[in-house]
Amino acid sequence: MRRLAALMLLILSACAAPRARQKMSFDELYSKKPAPARVAAEAPGASPGGTSKRMPQARRKGARLEDAPASQALRDALATFATQARAARAQVQRGSAMPDAQVLNWREMNATLDAFLSQSARKTSSLDVVRARVTLEAELEEDARTYGDMPADLADAVLARMDQLAGRMAELRMLQLKPSKKPLQFVWPVDPVVITSVYGSRVHPITGEEREHQGLDLGAKRGQLVTAAAKGVVVRAGWNGGHGNQVVLQHDGNVTTRYSHLSRVLVTPGEVLEEGDVVGAAGRTGQATGVHLHFELWRDGQPCDPLDELGPTDSGEEPSFVQREAVPAGASKREGRRPVGRRPR
Repeated sequence: MRRLAALMLLILSACAAPRARQKMSFDELYSKKPAPARVAAEAPGASPGGTSKRMPQARRKGARLEDAPASQALRDALATFATQARAARAQVQRGSAMPDAQVLNWREMNATLDAFLSQSARKTSSLDVVRARVTLEAELEEDARTYGDMPADLADAVLARMDQLAGRMAELRMLQLKPSKKPLQFVWPVDPVVITSVYGSRVHPITGEEREHQGLDLGAKRGQLVTAAAKGVVVRAGWNGGHGNQVVLQHDGNVTTRYSHLSRVLVTPGEVLEEGDVVGAAGRTGQATGVHLHFELWRDGQPCDPLDELGPTDSGEEPSFVQREAVPAGASKREGRRPVGRRPR
């Protein structure tokens, strides 16, 4: 039953998809692991080092965007979907395979959501997004209790739509924010700042393969609070494969920051965070050899070297570097690069 509850966690965080298979049992999709509690492992509002951190507020004052009218067609489609789902469950014994009628019901609902999400965010009602997510989550949970398996491609499709709904809600929240007149500036997400691996080509510490390292690895203690590098909206929060528990923030100017390998995620998609608000706690989830924060900065869909964007630390000093071992003989590239003026001390 481990992956069964995990799918609900993935749905709520909208950030992952299961592996492709011919059939995927609900036991493989869920786990009994509960969703991360929204409290830090340490004392609220303080990091292990004693630095004060701001927890994200449930509500923030700001410009209100007039919501688009709710769609009666979507509301009717969701009601029909739920009615047919209940009827299908009533006709089978617990543990039976999902009947073809319910598979078709899910596929038709996915097609309806595709049409709904094809509209621009400005023409989308936030009430419709919430109603769709709540309905799908509730029916998927009931199906999980009833059926023994689910077609893998259908599971992938449902997760994809849930991810898109979460993204649309984040878009709606971004529209409610007043564009900043100040140039976008970033602060370090952890303190003290100790860089253990830099941006660029390196030999992966687990696979042993040479590949691009698309961010910075920052030393941290387990449970140390990780904070937003700039004001933004949470677009993803949850498990993301090798990145483990990950939070992605959308900022002004088509810029995103990514915080990976977290031990706990302390935000949800759609939340508006200020610079310095807590996003999670440092850990070693996913592909990680030890506790650290993997931090990425993307601009216009391309990864950038965060050292080119981040300034001095809170104390006004340049970040410290941990000297890593030399690249093994035969490697065509060195491990990472350090921009001019950002040398290890």
